[in-house]
Amino acid sequence: MLQLEFFPRTELKSLTDFQKLELAGLCLADKKILIESCEFYQTPKANDVIRRQHSNIVDHILGFRFKYVEEMLIAEARGFDPDGSCETLGPSMHQGIQTWVGLDVQILQTPYSEILRILQLLKIRPYQHIIDLGSAYGRMGVVIGGLYIKNSFMGFEYVKPRVDEGNRIYKELGLSRCQQVVQDLYDKNFKMPEADIYFMYDYGQVEHIDHTLKQIEAVAYKRPIKVVVRGKFTKGIIAQGHEWLELKYEGKLEELFSIYTAYIN
Repeated sequence: MLQLEFFPRTELKSLTDFQKLELAGLCLADKKILIESCEFYQTPKANDVIRRQHSNIVDHILGFRFKYVEEMLIAEARGFDPDGSCETLGPSMHQGIQTWVGLDVQILQTPYSEILRILQLLKIRPYQHIIDLGSAYGRMGVVIGGLYIKNSFMGFEYVKPRVDEGNRIYKELGLSRCQQVVQDLYDKNFKMPEADIYFMYDYGQVEHIDHTLKQIEAVAYKRPIKVVVRGKFTKGIIAQGHEWLELKYEGKLEELFSIYTAYIN
């Protein structure tokens, strides 16, 4: 049971409990207590609608300003593509790179409960470094920063306003071992940093994802790594040309994510 300043005996068993917290106007000290609790990230019911509703409430509690940032991005993108959709707005304003401007933010991002489940399955050890490739607003950093205080996190994201918003929340919550970085993962000058765990979503075109996987492969020659893949697209690319990755876990009741391991020697 959480011991919050505002709610001394708070239990989080339903969406209503989270909604009460959302409306309470919690102080920063209470928010810091919340992010250190597993139950804060757990979904009351295991279905996609509830998972995303829960994540939306958690975002509001933490103070993320997604609506403002995404509306600003859409307005800018309309200048390049007045009649565009979420399929075309991002590439129109970002040199052909798919950044999913206009996509519902709850679809753009991985639900908190799924992030928690993935991290628990990974059995993360202290001081391991985690990198998220295409991190959007950096939800994973919030969960790692709150629950895995001896670990470090870096999220790479192409869209600067999303990076800035994620870093603002990290700074406010005191998550000093977590950071968001503006990065084009397909940039010829970008070299993949070494990490223990990489998290990937279907963030771009085939050639972009294949390029990133080859960079991760270079790291696997130096150290054991784990790669978490979310989405059928990237999983298919791995199956067709990256046999160096060994499938260790495939999500069953969860969203479609898979965990791979690799150490090439």
